[in-house]
Amino acid sequence: MDLAFGVACFIHIFFILFQMAELKTKSKSIQETLLNLKNYHKQDPPSADSTTIVQLGIRVNSFYSISEGTMDYMVSFYLRQKWNDPRLAYKSPSPRYDVIKLGHGTWTQIWLPDTFFRNEKKANFHDVTVENRMLRLNCNGTVWYVMKISATFSCPMLLQNYPLDTQECPITIESFGYTSDTMSFSWWQEEQDVAVDPGQAKQLPQFTLIGHRTKDCSQNYTAGTFPCKEVLFFLRRDIGFFLIQVYVPSILIVILSWVSFWINIESSPARVSIGLLTVLTTTTMSAGARASLPRVSYIKAIDVWMIICLIFVFTSLIEYAIVNVMSRKPPPKKKATPPAVPAVPQPEVEKKDLCKCIKDSKKSTETDGKKRAQNIDKLSRQCFPLAFILFNIIYWTAYAIPAQWAHSSATEEKTT
Repeated sequence: MDLAFGVACFIHIFFILFQMAELKTKSKSIQETLLNLKNYHKQDPPSADSTTIVQLGIRVNSFYSISEGTMDYMVSFYLRQKWNDPRLAYKSPSPRYDVIKLGHGTWTQIWLPDTFFRNEKKANFHDVTVENRMLRLNCNGTVWYVMKISATFSCPMLLQNYPLDTQECPITIESFGYTSDTMSFSWWQEEQDVAVDPGQAKQLPQFTLIGHRTKDCSQNYTAGTFPCKEVLFFLRRDIGFFLIQVYVPSILIVILSWVSFWINIESSPARVSIGLLTVLTTTTMSAGARASLPRVSYIKAIDVWMIICLIFVFTSLIEYAIVNVMSRKPPPKKKATPPAVPAVPQPEVEKKDLCKCIKDSKKSTETDGKKRAQNIDKLSRQCFPLAFILFNIIYWTAYAIPAQWAHSSATEEKTT
């Protein structure tokens, strides 16, 4: 009994190993047949009589630094390409082998689309821990080619509304050598053409990804029309950093310059110190806010804000100069007929009264000048805050509301 049981177990194990070896041989024979196809030339496109349609798909892993100075951005993504090559079709021995994963380096032995990024500055493949490429083949000849890429793309930015702006940063994919008669691009049909990892999209340092849009960018060159597809990412700049670092401090500095309106006119050191301090602080803050920006020839929203704030604090300093002059300026003299000089000599008492009248007139002159200066201060206490509030209404209406409209249109608009 024990001998029979042992023989049965041995036969069963031998049968299982035989099946595994047979399947392994079939799999190996498929790949060997694929790699040793006769009359296969990887330089020739899959179809000589018709246009080869290459389907494109992009899945963004993360956005990295977005630089206004160099006008570019870094992004890590998966580029997916799918096309049909009838020369690679094979007869599958079982449903398990309808789709096979080709070995490492196979992409150097078959035809691949010559796609390149037209607005790319620098790019590299990933090879940790293995080379991040995958090539799968369907039994009907459909090839699926996926690779992971980290690249720096140029992003022409319009900074008129900076820092309340929304930028459109593109990824442009084009064929380098094949014209539209030989190869054409289309976006992925089975799933979303461009996908973004939702967790990574919310982790941008100063931006929020609010949407994307795809379009055709084919161009006609001297050699012909080359296929091209482009995806535009809409990146809205977050205002929180600038509120804390620029807007709120500058508002406080402008308010600080108004404190001099409540200081006594005769306290020249205090009022002059406040005026100079606010002017110098505003100038330094304006230079720091624009340090990382390119030297463009147009005026940005941040320039408008800092210039107006500088005008307010500078006007507050000029207001004290005017007030100081007005407090010491005598009133205009009225023309009057000189009194008749009496022929009879005046007593000594009347001479003393005359001197007293002259002193009183000087005091009244000084009092009138101070009153005019005080009236200017009182008027400034009302006009300066009202003018600054009016400026804020105009500024935020002109720049913030259009930014919200751009956000809404970018979110709703998506064409393929």
